[in-house]
Amino acid sequence: MVGFEAYSRAKHEGLHDWQKAYRWPFMFFSSVLVWNLIGAGLFGFLINPPLALYYMQGLNTTATHAHGALFGVYGMLGLGLILFCMRGLTDPARWNNKLLAISFWCLNIGLAMMVFLSLFPQGLWQSYLSFTRDYAYARSAEVIHGPVMETLVWARVPGDIVFGIGAFAFAIFVAQAFWSTRKARTAR
Repeated sequence: MVGFEAYSRAKHEGLHDWQKAYRWPFMFFSSVLVWNLIGAGLFGFLINPPLALYYMQGLNTTATHAHGALFGVYGMLGLGLILFCMRGLTDPARWNNKLLAISFWCLNIGLAMMVFLSLFPQGLWQSYLSFTRDYAYARSAEVIHGPVMETLVWARVPGDIVFGIGAFAFAIFVAQAFWSTRKARTAR
């Protein structure tokens, strides 16, 4: 249902002038719908059936769900709400939309890279070991510091870098928006 809501929301975007004024808050809210489907929905369901709770809870499958659900949903929701509030606190005509675009896409792509290049494969590897050997072995130092897990830990770095660029772009955008509004008010 969340996926259909995201699709429906995208079809109705930009039909009215007032919607164009809220493009970026809506974009962040739309990403909440997507991450809710992926992080909270798919990955949440993956770790919550009884068999999965026995073999997979507490492995990196849980971290996969946590990253997708916590930042993907609540983080993007928070950033969208910040932008929504900033429309009244700053002059939207002075907003740097290029920085917002960089922030939006880097945050979402970086988070997806973290989840799908590192955390999810780590969780699958640990789950496989938990099913074939036992749960304690899947969480042991031998596995966590083994070559497969170490490689997958390093596979997270590109996603972290992309995500960091997005966070940095958002921070610059906020500072720039408040600074240019303050500067314009003192010039009057």
